[in-house]
Amino acid sequence: MRKSCFFLIILLSFAKLTNAQYQIKIKAINTLDTVVYFRGTVFDEKNFIPKDTINLSKGSFTLSSKKPILGGIYFFYFPKTKSKIYFSLENKDSLKVEITGANYLDFISFSNSKNKTFIEYQQLEKKLSNYDTLFAKELAQGKKFNLAQKAAFFKLKTNQLVYFRTNAMEQMKKTDALYLHFNVLNLLDESVPSKKNYAARDEFIKQFDFKSPKLLFTPNLRAVLSEYFSYFTLQADSISKGVDTVMKGVDCKMFMAKYVVDYLTKLLKNREIVNNTEAYKKFVQSYLLNDKCKVLDAKEKTTYKEEIANISILSLKDTCVNMILKDTSNKPQNLQEFAKQFSFTVIMFYDPTCEHCKVELPKMDSILNLLNAKYNIKIGRYAVCNEPNMPLTVWKDFINKYSLTNNYVHVNLGANVEIRKSYDAFTNPIFYLIDRNGILIGKKLSPQTVRNMILTNYIK
Repeated sequence: MRKSCFFLIILLSFAKLTNAQYQIKIKAINTLDTVVYFRGTVFDEKNFIPKDTINLSKGSFTLSSKKPILGGIYFFYFPKTKSKIYFSLENKDSLKVEITGANYLDFISFSNSKNKTFIEYQQLEKKLSNYDTLFAKELAQGKKFNLAQKAAFFKLKTNQLVYFRTNAMEQMKKTDALYLHFNVLNLLDESVPSKKNYAARDEFIKQFDFKSPKLLFTPNLRAVLSEYFSYFTLQADSISKGVDTVMKGVDCKMFMAKYVVDYLTKLLKNREIVNNTEAYKKFVQSYLLNDKCKVLDAKEKTTYKEEIANISILSLKDTCVNMILKDTSNKPQNLQEFAKQFSFTVIMFYDPTCEHCKVELPKMDSILNLLNAKYNIKIGRYAVCNEPNMPLTVWKDFINKYSLTNNYVHVNLGANVEIRKSYDAFTNPIFYLIDRNGILIGKKLSPQTVRNMILTNYIK
């Protein structure tokens, strides 16, 4: 009876493995980490699909799955050493992996030729990492690089990586995930975005098939989108053209769509983009709320509707919603009356305890002072404390510490929900720009965008 049970167990185990869509046998020898996480890449290097946790102290472990996989780039993450080892995994693959010691990249071995090549590539990347270190030092010392200068800085590194990848791809099928990964990296390295080169911009994006689901399961899709939008000027109408191109290329029924939509919504909220709120509103209305791209559940759709309703309360080139709020001396200050004293007024919503506000408000103040000194443009600051229960002493300390006193009134919004909704001021800091008549010129701006808009309107 025992023998029968024993053979039955072996038979069931064998059946399980023969039905497996992939199998990875892992052998660990004297590793520094006691566990390793098996994960699949998705969209970029930060997102991942958790697959399994492997106890390395056991010495050996077998991973398998009955479900078919599309194929993609996977990785082992070692939590103690915080290192990653990437590898390619296709449906029906059977791999043997041996992990030794603490320096995993130098001593890991794979049984198949593709992943041996992939390890050699990662070793080359590590060897060339000194370029990244030198570049980081240059940035830390305050040196600025445009995209062309950055490409020139990394040219020697890029050439070696492209050469390796190109040769490796000759030994692979074009349907392999590793071929796709290397090909995308080559296309990214060959691209040097120029905001004036429309032909190169169009040619770049045409090289990627957004309807190919395998593209999502590499760490490259975010990089492709970022590279593409680097070709555009920071103007809403320009960026919107790129958004339309991407959305036309994406199959909304695919899992990829959620990641792309999330990226685009964050991109369109970028305060460096002139008229960003209008572009964001157009995107949400065109692709999300009308069900053209069905990526939202009912709760998400309600949230977006509320957000768009708040954004729509204030329209560009219309009179802004007036505020009559009490200042630090408990005296009412009328926004519209205040604005009449200046060529322009920046409305600032901030929280004195917010770390971003401690950086952004002094930066905005410095830019406005420079504009006044260089062009003699008189600019008011209607600064709204956007924290209901802010102690007066903390509020005043913030104002005094950063010397926010030139052409300012500092007022407290308190619990005024209607004004907060009108200006969609549910985060901090937020900047709006109006003229002396209270006409809204710009919404949710960065300090640099405020500068550019003031100069544009001043020159006119």
